[in-house]
Amino acid sequence: MRRTGSVGGSPEVGPLGAIAEVLGAAVLLYCLAYNTLQLAFVILALREVRRMLRGKAYEDLDIVHDSPFTPPLTVIVPAYNEEKTIVESLASLARLRFPRYEIVVVNDGSTDRTVPRMIDHLGFERIEITYEGHITTAPVRGFYEKREGLTAGVTRWVLVDKENGGKADALNAGINASTCPFFVSMDADSLIDENAMLEALRVILSDDSVAAVGGQVALANGCEIRDGRIERMGIPGSHLARFQVVEYLRSFALGRTALGRLESILVISGVFGIFRKDTVLRVGGYLTRFLSGRIALEYAGRGRATVCEDMEIIVRIQRYLREKRLRQRVAFTPYPLCWTEAPETAGSLSKQRNRWTRGLAETLSYHRTLLFSRRHGRIGMFAYPYFFLFELLGAPLELLGYIAVPVFFLAGILSLPFLGMFFLASAGYGTMVSVAAVVVSAWPVPSGSRGDAHVTLLRYPRKDVAVLLLYALLENFGYRQWTLWWRVRGIWDYLFSDKGWEKFDRKG
Repeated sequence: MRRTGSVGGSPEVGPLGAIAEVLGAAVLLYCLAYNTLQLAFVILALREVRRMLRGKAYEDLDIVHDSPFTPPLTVIVPAYNEEKTIVESLASLARLRFPRYEIVVVNDGSTDRTVPRMIDHLGFERIEITYEGHITTAPVRGFYEKREGLTAGVTRWVLVDKENGGKADALNAGINASTCPFFVSMDADSLIDENAMLEALRVILSDDSVAAVGGQVALANGCEIRDGRIERMGIPGSHLARFQVVEYLRSFALGRTALGRLESILVISGVFGIFRKDTVLRVGGYLTRFLSGRIALEYAGRGRATVCEDMEIIVRIQRYLREKRLRQRVAFTPYPLCWTEAPETAGSLSKQRNRWTRGLAETLSYHRTLLFSRRHGRIGMFAYPYFFLFELLGAPLELLGYIAVPVFFLAGILSLPFLGMFFLASAGYGTMVSVAAVVVSAWPVPSGSRGDAHVTLLRYPRKDVAVLLLYALLENFGYRQWTLWWRVRGIWDYLFSDKGWEKFDRKG
């Protein structure tokens, strides 16, 4: 591993040389293990993606739509300072293809014109309704309802105006106001595919053991949007957003599909997810400082909160299901069900990754009893250790490797072959995984109903796929190291700072 005679002119390994060799070996093993796991996830997801595409995911949605047994849903839309996108986002919700659903918009103490824009453009009127506070939240100031011009399928459309308490608190207020057995958690600035709820609920109807289901989140940057609907898929124009498309395909679409097959999902994106309301109520609702439910207090402690409520609620559900020996699971579908806007500046992206890392650290800290817990099955023995060792602790270790290994090489402590092995195991291996993820996502699969038809997970034009392949080749040479630094800063801020949500500015 070291150069002969490079430490003090002697072939013996000095203290600095020993440190370099141990650190180098640790980083090399980490990179090999991490990228091998990522490649295994891509291969595991490949079978699930091909199965779904061969069966034509939307083939039996008419049956789900027309069945009298399809339960109603509540779509909960938390909104805070969303005046740029709120009207367009809500317009898309009114056109969702679903037999019966209600829309509950929760204004979380916005300081801009979010509420006036909804009242002016959508015709909400102030009302008095029965509101049962099953979950303790920040005070509710009033209720509004849209009674005129409801589209087919929409049975009720209300606006809950409350004091600011954070997104998790807004979701809890929406759960309190809902009247359906299932609810959809989403962001106010996201766009949902018109068939998304049918597609996701079909997973639940085909397996009554599913407590929650998430779907792939695609990036709206570069897409042609009209009347709150994606008319044409396209890749973003900015370099940062294009790298994120590759990242989403590898880590979110295929990675979570594989974790779903392994029954090891610890996060469903807050952009879109469907939950059994009774399960969420049993675990106490989304984590906020207002919670008073027994399970939430027992698991996380009184007055605790998190900036990543979407992960914490899933970890708490998974923990609760295993401790109570309930035969339920969390599922994931890799088809793009929802679109969101990705940050296109370094400052905005750094805020997002910093928050994700702090939320990961908070959640893992609250539920640290899961680490290598045989009692909690795959969640304790695989899922939690994976997120702890690779997604949290892996960032500082890998970044340290990118800095220390070249420095030790230039100092004559580590050899050129080891330097080459390190970059092959990190950047080289990582590039292969990213390229494989794009290829799997774009590979055409014969349709189940038409032998000459082919479908793909991605709906980008071929030239856009070629561009994504180029960015997959470049991702590990600068972009990944940048994101590692932001994740390390997130760990630092978790330990020594008290930052809040730090929402990035959207273009709309």
